Amino acid sequence: MITSIVYTLIGLILCFVLYIAFRAINTGMEAKKAIKDLKNSNNINLDNQEDLVKKLTELKELHEKKILSDEEFNAAKKKILDE
Repeated sequence: MITSIVYTLIGLILCFVLYIAFRAINTGMEAKKAIKDLKNSNNINLDNQEDLVKKLTELKELHEKKILSDEEFNAAKKKILDE
């Protein structure tokens, strides 16, 4: 009788430990996925910023060479920044 109670308690403890282990593994996997998603979004933002800087630099060069008037430069700059 006592032996069966002890085995039952051991079984319940084992089930509880396994439950906690699976939760910990799942939490770690979710955190890893969230970090990966965050890194991907940061890379996309950096690419967008680099593209924006490149466009503005080209626009500035055109303005300095007097190819664009002040009004054209300001309109083009506003259009680029609003994208």
